[in-house]
Amino acid sequence: MMGAGKSVAGRALAKRLGLRFLDVDREIERRAGRSVAEIFASEGEAGFRVRERAEVEAAAGRGGVVALGGGAIAQPGMADWLAQRGTVVYLRARPETLLARIGTAATRPLLHDADAAERRRRLEQLLAARRGAYESARHVVDTDGRGLEEVVAAIERGLRGGEAALRRTVGVPLGARSYPIEIGHRTMGEAGAAIARHTKATQAIVLAAKSVSGRYGPSLERGLREAGLRSRRIEVKDGDAAKNLAQAAKLYDALLDADADRSSVIVALGGGVVGDLAGFVAATYLRGVPFVQVPTTVLAMVDSSIGGKVGVNLARGKNLVGAFHQPRLVWIDVATLRSLPVRQRAAGMAEVVKAAALWDADYFATLEGLGGTLLGDDPAVLVPVLERACAIKAEIVSRDERESDLRMLLNLGHTLGHAIEALTRYRGILHGEAISIGMVYAARRSEALDLAPSGTAARLEALLGRLGLPRELPDFPRRAYLEALRVDKKRQDTRIRYVVLREIGRAETVPLTPAEIYPARPRTKRGARAEGT
Repeated sequence: MMGAGKSVAGRALAKRLGLRFLDVDREIERRAGRSVAEIFASEGEAGFRVRERAEVEAAAGRGGVVALGGGAIAQPGMADWLAQRGTVVYLRARPETLLARIGTAATRPLLHDADAAERRRRLEQLLAARRGAYESARHVVDTDGRGLEEVVAAIERGLRGGEAALRRTVGVPLGARSYPIEIGHRTMGEAGAAIARHTKATQAIVLAAKSVSGRYGPSLERGLREAGLRSRRIEVKDGDAAKNLAQAAKLYDALLDADADRSSVIVALGGGVVGDLAGFVAATYLRGVPFVQVPTTVLAMVDSSIGGKVGVNLARGKNLVGAFHQPRLVWIDVATLRSLPVRQRAAGMAEVVKAAALWDADYFATLEGLGGTLLGDDPAVLVPVLERACAIKAEIVSRDERESDLRMLLNLGHTLGHAIEALTRYRGILHGEAISIGMVYAARRSEALDLAPSGTAARLEALLGRLGLPRELPDFPRRAYLEALRVDKKRQDTRIRYVVLREIGRAETVPLTPAEIYPARPRTKRGARAEGT
């Protein structure tokens, strides 16, 4: 899209690779003897597109690096034509980033005659219309919060082919706290260099889940030492029962024994439990030290490792003590999922389905098409699927870091899910399984409240069922569920901001009491004032 940096990045990439560089818009202007804006004014967009197609077809035969105009690939048949003749790279950026780079849009024919609000509306319409063409690219590189060198390096990695082609970067733009999510295949040995680059630390304390410590810890530590960091690995018990203040206290002592100071970085290696615990320890040790997430489960990759929510459980509820402490880097190697049991993979995919259900109907349809293949270990499937889930959470977090409004949508299924976990004392049911049940229940309540069209719950239930996930509430007394709901973190006075579905791909919050969330008898209708987005 205009403002993504195609010309600047293309020119720098060509220089780095020793290739010629061609900017299609500049070539059109050179041949016409007029600016793009003048061509639009005299010939209209249709006339410009004829010139653009001719220039793109000519450029494809000359080799080198070519910067296309923002609308070129969206022309009928052009995406397939380009894919057959070269390697297409999509430089992706959020609307806010694009608008900041475009400025007043004086030279942008599609935006120049609009005020700021109208420019944003038009840009978002263009992005929506072109998204399918853009994301058909072989490589997608996020440019939010990244410098020119980082963008060019990411493009070059993709062009190397093989394992390097299975690399994606998702930016989490949070100003000074921005960080990348690096997704790849068989990249654990490279994590150390990236950690050193993003933290400037001199020592790394790796807090590793026992289940993966021996398998991936040595490779991670070797990379850290090669990058010049002293390294020490500390094993942490698996399971939610270990995510508590007593375990945090033991880790504080271990950090003191290791002479950890503010030039040290804490690296979380494992699933969501070790990530939450390590992040909480990092946020509170010496009033805050840097930390990095290296998740090895689907659940941690797409959810708990992103967004900076860290914490521990109390006996009466999940994550009731915690902080917001953003990581410096999230490093995802999908090869680690090969050692993950199928049940764990399925539980993690519940969060992937959640992201699609609340935010992106097209993505949900993609997941429906993939079905059971989501539980396999094909990186060609996993990398783009996980990338989109991460991108959805990154976008929401960047717009609402502290969970004051929009970010609450990420709690779809979690109100009842957390209640189920508390009632089972975090034993016998995985987090994703509890969320699966909670999502189906939320979708059914959405229909019962006349907030979602009939069939919404059935569609969600069908996809979760294909992944082998549970969909029905465990048989606890209603009073037990109500008591568990009363300690929900989203409670305000007597009501909980309960996440409902308006349709697949769109969610919002509704203020409900625990008794309204879990009524004594099924109700088919209820007037409810929806709030949120």
